[in-house]
Amino acid sequence: MMSTFVSILIGIIVICPFLLSICLYIFKRWTGRPISMKKNADYTTPFLFLSVYIIAHTLFGDGVGYFVIITAILIVILSAIYEKRRVKDFQIGLLLRKVWRLFFIILAVTYLLLIMIGLVLTIIHFVK
Repeated sequence: MMSTFVSILIGIIVICPFLLSICLYIFKRWTGRPISMKKNADYTTPFLFLSVYIIAHTLFGDGVGYFVIITAILIVILSAIYEKRRVKDFQIGLLLRKVWRLFFIILAVTYLLLIMIGLVLTIIHFVK
């Protein structure tokens, strides 16, 4: 019984990562220690990675995981090159924080696009 509940809770968090953000924000406001939206985005990003992978895998099949990983690595490399050319004093911690928040924006947009693509494909499938 408990393992079923935990499985359902993890499934909901993975498929709807923004529910985690909303719940975390409400909980922190309720306890009197409000959390910044930046920290909230930092906590949501790993779940966005997982949910984008799962939704893309469901829609397009195998091989999507490699695309997600390669894209993430390329974004980190290009951001490091840009940061190194822009700033002489290169700080890896600051770069990783910027890239992590960039991932949040990219993954949030990708998540919404994949959800819309999935809805359109489902509607087309049922109309036929």
